[in-house]
Amino acid sequence: MTTENGSQNRPGRKPGDLVRLDAKITADLDRALNELVLATGVAKASLVRAALAQYLAAHGALAPEHPELVTLAPTAGPGLASQRKDIP
Repeated sequence: MTTENGSQNRPGRKPGDLVRLDAKITADLDRALNELVLATGVAKASLVRAALAQYLAAHGALAPEHPELVTLAPTAGPGLASQRKDIP
């Protein structure tokens, strides 16, 4: 279900606690992210949030215990689970 601000309702999340951020990345970063998604089953957006949170915490702009540093959501992309490297 999508909330008024366009965020998805997910277990453990309140509606509206996510905001949209659109950013362009290089093809190499995209390929690396896709490989990590396939290898781990963790959603690309979740990996980006975790990386950003770690960067901000390392630079003192975010508390290290912030929940986004440890919350990783599984991918729900079509076909990705079947392509994961850890699944025979």
